[in-house]
Amino acid sequence: MNEISEQDLDDLLRRAFAGAVNDNGFTERVMRTLPIRRRHRFGLLPVAALAGGILGWLALLPSPLLAQFAREWLVGGFGTASAIVCMMLFVVSLLGVGWALEEQ
Repeated sequence: MNEISEQDLDDLLRRAFAGAVNDNGFTERVMRTLPIRRRHRFGLLPVAALAGGILGWLALLPSPLLAQFAREWLVGGFGTASAIVCMMLFVVSLLGVGWALEEQ
């Protein structure tokens, strides 16, 4: 067999078959039976971020890190525990937003 490039094959097929293949309305029937596209629900994003934040907070409840975080905030300081808790809540919230975007 001769080696033929994809472009050569494409040109050959275009010359041999000038138009679309008649499918007796099959394409139109299939397109009519397809479901209508769902609209995006952008209200799900803030809810998912809030849910992620709440789940992150609940996951930290048994941790001594949360008590240290509370002490830092009551004193009015921002220490290592505060930074870790805020970062963890932020990451879990981003995961919730990512989940919401994937579900759309």
